[in-house]
Amino acid sequence: MHTITKTISSLAALAACATLAHAQSDIVPAKPQSRPVAVIHAVVHTARADTPVIEDGHVVFDGGRIVSIGAGMPTLPDGCEIVDAQGMHLSPGFVAMPTNLGLVETLQVEATDDRSEFGDYRPEAVPAVAINPDSDLLTVARAAGILIAVSVPNGGTVSGSASAIRLDGWTPEDIAIDRAVGVVMTWPMVEPARSLVSRRSPEDQKRRAKEELEKIGRFFDEMKAILAARAADPTVAHDERAEAMRDVLSGKDPVIVQVGSASQIESAVAWTKARGLRLVVVGGDGIEPAIPLLKAEKIPVVVSGVHRLPGNRHAPTDEAYALPRKLAEAGILFSIATADEPAHERNLPHHAATAAAFGLDREAALRAVTSNPCEIAGIGDRYGSLAPLKSATMILTRGHPLEITSDVAAAWIDGRTIDLSSHQTQMKRKYEEKLERGGK
Repeated sequence: MHTITKTISSLAALAACATLAHAQSDIVPAKPQSRPVAVIHAVVHTARADTPVIEDGHVVFDGGRIVSIGAGMPTLPDGCEIVDAQGMHLSPGFVAMPTNLGLVETLQVEATDDRSEFGDYRPEAVPAVAINPDSDLLTVARAAGILIAVSVPNGGTVSGSASAIRLDGWTPEDIAIDRAVGVVMTWPMVEPARSLVSRRSPEDQKRRAKEELEKIGRFFDEMKAILAARAADPTVAHDERAEAMRDVLSGKDPVIVQVGSASQIESAVAWTKARGLRLVVVGGDGIEPAIPLLKAEKIPVVVSGVHRLPGNRHAPTDEAYALPRKLAEAGILFSIATADEPAHERNLPHHAATAAAFGLDREAALRAVTSNPCEIAGIGDRYGSLAPLKSATMILTRGHPLEITSDVAAAWIDGRTIDLSSHQTQMKRKYEEKLERGGK
């Protein structure tokens, strides 16, 4: 019986691998832009606070960059392709940050999961080198208007670096926008959890929290010392971990810290401020009571999902839905994420739409999933909004981009026309054909 079970398990594993081999996307990456394109008569959502919407607007782009944007008809370059978008809406593509897109295909199959590496301190783990450009999940996200992602690793205390990617390309190198835009950390619990199921006393929990913070401090000090030693003496051995920390320790890139309580936020803010580091807070629970501190210290926030339950039974039922509005009212730079599996990143615009339904200005909600995450990730000079010389990475929708009924009619990444097909659209065509044949 044992032998039979092992045989069946082996066959099942082989079948799973065979299925995964066929599950890879067969959508061909887009060709480089070959001639100017003008999108005319569209409602243009710029994702800029100064001119958020242009009625009956146009955008002209060439060589992957926007060359003209404004109201009315533009002066058309020679050989220009014209896209008449009468009654449609043009906006920047959505940005998923943070996400595991490209790092995992099937959660139950370990061979397709590159989200984490061994060890608690691994800043040299860079998602850009592990991205699967043939992932079916990238095409599904693109069909929902997500054209850019900030992919992050999981696990450990210092999980690795975050990578900004575009969702189209032949290789990981093609896909990468910026290999490293910050180091990702999970902040330790600094306040004792008072629970009947907790096996540790409050005193023990406090001691462990202190030890963890001291360990984090020693790691940062060690990386800083190695870089200083190499600067003084080039013969000092190269250290991959220290090099991965260089831009964070200099303040060029932020420390992207995942938190789950106000006490963690207070601890992370105090710790990074004392060391002169830039901080980005990623979380949901604990954000609202920390708003005064976040505002005072000008800390950007990534809201981990709007479609989630209140943090505790005493919290208002609309706690998660209203949080983006409260951050906007406080003048805090924030973006919205799904905090969901890569397969469900397609729901990102619906999270922003829910925030708009609960008081956030609709164009501010659009910025929370376009220009704001790009600004937080340090790529806002190139992506995230529509302006001259910026990347022509845009979507054309039949209705406001955040409306649930507004499907994506066309998309461009760096001016390249994107095929919006996916496994789902292929299956839809298959069974439509079946119906046309009378169900046979």
